[in-house]
Amino acid sequence: MINEDRVKELYRMAVYDAYEDEKCQQTGKYYISDYVGKEMIKSFFTGTIAFILLVILWGIGDVSALIAFINNADVTDLLIHVIMLYIGFMAAYLFVTAVVYRVRYDKRRRKLHRYARHAKKVQEMYRREEKLKA
Repeated sequence: MINEDRVKELYRMAVYDAYEDEKCQQTGKYYISDYVGKEMIKSFFTGTIAFILLVILWGIGDVSALIAFINNADVTDLLIHVIMLYIGFMAAYLFVTAVVYRVRYDKRRRKLHRYARHAKKVQEMYRREEKLKA
């Protein structure tokens, strides 16, 4: 006879395996500080590339303002201005990265715990069934 409760639990576990397993297992390998730190290191490089591309696009899009700014500004003032913009951009970008990956970590961790609960329930059902057979 088919145990409907066990089939439901196994179905939930199969859905998890099909859609969430790889992402959640990767999250389960790290502590939160390691996971967020790893993602922030990756975001540092992508943020730097994004900042460079934004500066290039701004320069291409508003060439007359760029030329006027360069003609009126000293090179050191220009460099200080760009560095300050970079620091502000990266601070905001890394803050958002930390918040986003903290939330993702917590959500995936909860899913991993939920999966473990389902596995434990199925295991208990099998044990009970074995005891009844014996």
